Amino acid sequence: MASSISKRCRPIGRRAAAALTAAILSGTMALAGCGGDSEKSAPSPSPSPTPPPTVQSEAKLIHVQGKFPKNRRQAAATNVAKVVDRWLQAAYVGGDYPRATSTFSAKSLPGFSQGAISQAGKQMSLMSNATIAPHIDGVKVVSSDVHVDLLASNNYPVGALARVQLVYDTDGERKSRQTVRGTLDMVPTETSWAVFGFDITREEKLAKPASASASPSSSGDKS
Repeated sequence: MASSISKRCRPIGRRAAAALTAAILSGTMALAGCGGDSEKSAPSPSPSPTPPPTVQSEAKLIHVQGKFPKNRRQAAATNVAKVVDRWLQAAYVGGDYPRATSTFSAKSLPGFSQGAISQAGKQMSLMSNATIAPHIDGVKVVSSDVHVDLLASNNYPVGALARVQLVYDTDGERKSRQTVRGTLDMVPTETSWAVFGFDITREEKLAKPASASASPSSSGDKS
């Protein structure tokens, strides 16, 4: 014969019911209290970090000599300006400041041919921030423009002249306004453009009087 097991529910006494009610109320209040504390102690969102300065020149096509389709001209000028911007970013704007003069090298001249690197490497005080880098805390780009003349043959670009002007401010011990301007002679490569010659000047206007060794300067070179 199969056996069965049954349980009978016994009524809860008054004391047990009161204890159970008190426990439930106590737990509810504790949960409510925790919820209130979490709302009050919610951390405020942290401010977004300031993005690093970047060079984004306005590329403007000025003149085209030779046969080259109109619908491809602006794209070619834009590609020329991108190479120029890489140099301006690496040489004057990007990186941490202050930093040692020795940190400026061939890497500060991206897009330059080996011959142009050799020439520019002898004038890093002009072609980069090498001289002033140990004395500034940061750089702020004011404006950057690249005007392009294209030389074309048989519907292909064979050369370009980029007229460059970069204006930026420096902070720190050497607070100033710097202006880099001049021309870059460029030729197309398999994938981009390369600088093979340059005629660049860099002018400095100090924000406050300084010693004669830090007086405003202007220099240039043709290579």
